Amino acid sequence: MDLEIFNKCQDSIDRDSEIREVTYTLLFSLSVIMTHVPQNILPTFAPRTTKSFQFQKEAIQKLASLASQHPFYKYNALWSRTLQNAAFAVLFRDWLVNEGNAYIAYHSGSSNPEERDEPTETSKENDDVRSKVGQLTSLERVCETLGVKPGLEDENTFHLTLEEYLQATISLINELSRLALNSVIMTENSNYSTPTRINHFIKQLQAGFLILNLKNDALRSRVDSIKYDVKKVEEVIYDLSLRGLIRK
Repeated sequence: MDLEIFNKCQDSIDRDSEIREVTYTLLFSLSVIMTHVPQNILPTFAPRTTKSFQFQKEAIQKLASLASQHPFYKYNALWSRTLQNAAFAVLFRDWLVNEGNAYIAYHSGSSNPEERDEPTETSKENDDVRSKVGQLTSLERVCETLGVKPGLEDENTFHLTLEEYLQATISLINELSRLALNSVIMTENSNYSTPTRINHFIKQLQAGFLILNLKNDALRSRVDSIKYDVKKVEEVIYDLSLRGLIRK
């Protein structure tokens, strides 16, 4: 019996474990940001993970070098979940940077919360900023950050699949629905503008997912669950509106 296949599997498992450890470190750093770090320094804080992302990229490239020697989908299940988490880390990092920039823009017009709620020209500009934030990082950009290629015609080449990217996007929605509440009750200074931008962003993503004609599989099940994240954020917005903390 040729046991070489087990050696190949072990090599892939070892590389996957290396990526998983780096990715978990990244996710921990990013999760700490959203609960303990003021939004106004996110644009400078989040990029500090650059070195960790570089370590992750190097680990993924090691796996890619090994995996590309074999049929891609023969072993893809070994690392697919880890690659999804790595893609999610990129999506979440980019969103946090954009959110930090939006927070600064939204609050730069006035230091008085009551003045910010007046329909002034500055408020209109801030509303424009709010409507523009929340751009989802593209598949190509995520692949560039991870050091892999997007889906290719040559399926034996290591790549980030479209399904893995979509799964990572749904994970981003899950995390943002939690952030909508945390930004109000767990940060040092309650932040009422972030839930509004999250609400706008995830509803756009939900609309995008509804366009897709998906099979009745794991991805379809997760897409169906997005409505619960949307409902959770809507409840935060509704509560803030009732309390007069945000403009309706």
